Amino acid sequence: MDILSKLRVAFWGLVIGLWGLFMYQYMSEDMSALKRFRLDKNPFTGKPVSSSVVKKTSPPSYPPLAQPAQATPAQPGASLSLIKSGGVTDVAAAPAAPERPAAAEAPASVPEAAGGEYPKPPEGFSARPTRHFVVYEEGPEVSDEVADTLENLHGSIMLDLVAFSPWTREKKVYIYFAHSVDTYRKLTGRPAWSGGAASLSERKIYVYKSDEAYGILSHELTHIYFDSFFPAGNPSPLWLSEGIATYVQSERGLSTPVWLSQNLQKLEGGQGFKLGDLVRIDNLQGADEENVRLWYAQSYSVVRFMMKLKAGDAFYVFCKELRDGRPANQALYRAYGMPYNKFSALEYAWRYDLKTGKISNVNR
Repeated sequence: MDILSKLRVAFWGLVIGLWGLFMYQYMSEDMSALKRFRLDKNPFTGKPVSSSVVKKTSPPSYPPLAQPAQATPAQPGASLSLIKSGGVTDVAAAPAAPERPAAAEAPASVPEAAGGEYPKPPEGFSARPTRHFVVYEEGPEVSDEVADTLENLHGSIMLDLVAFSPWTREKKVYIYFAHSVDTYRKLTGRPAWSGGAASLSERKIYVYKSDEAYGILSHELTHIYFDSFFPAGNPSPLWLSEGIATYVQSERGLSTPVWLSQNLQKLEGGQGFKLGDLVRIDNLQGADEENVRLWYAQSYSVVRFMMKLKAGDAFYVFCKELRDGRPANQALYRAYGMPYNKFSALEYAWRYDLKTGKISNVNR
């Protein structure tokens, strides 16, 4: 090997080494919070609500819809919305699914209190700051189990979303954890079917002890982390936001909704929306429950495929191009290259992979 070749090898070795050092310093601080833990033990699990209460307050199974005068099937490009007015969104108790504001403000816009002080806990609650949260738990103290589980959950979610929410190094999310549905309803004023509520602009999540609380938290934290990447004037597309929240809920929170596998089977059989229509849907108003579930499942499946499709930062680049106002087809091409210059091409590849797994090399 001549001297010029040796210099080239030394130069690129130095570049790669510096890049690796930078990435290690950037990510190690957040990843250090990710401890080994058993996800099959859910500290949020509480006693089930009595059957008499369930009969009175049983929500429609996921997701909850406003009561329309007459439910109609979803049409291509139709309005499909769980959007309500106001800054607080409800989540059905089983399984978790959010309703988000039409334009979520970036959570980082909420200032922290001076001197490390945070809002006082509600009556009957205790407060405990952790690295990434301020936890308000009903009772005399915030348990180590709840605090540690939240930090573990954050670390797990950051495996996918660290590039979208760098503000989490300085800004905390406020978690209000009630021990009963009655306390939760008094605290939030939410309806009986609500299993959780979130305010994206205030970085607040409200839940109560239940089998679904862990899934609700992972879903809602994803919305706060991911949606903050987009400006208020150009919010994340609904299919992308809900798709990645359901993905993280299933992959990182290990809380896969029962209806998801059933609807994935429908997609494998050729059902679902044309992808060009699915991505234009910006609310779910007036849609029947069956179509809403199918829409969520397809959004999840497409996002999962895109995240597994290409190594590197392709998914991040796609989201960044959308955030910067690039048309969806152009954003897709800039991130993934040929043959993905149209959503019809992405749909063809996604449906093929859904049946075979040969493109993403991941079995469903």
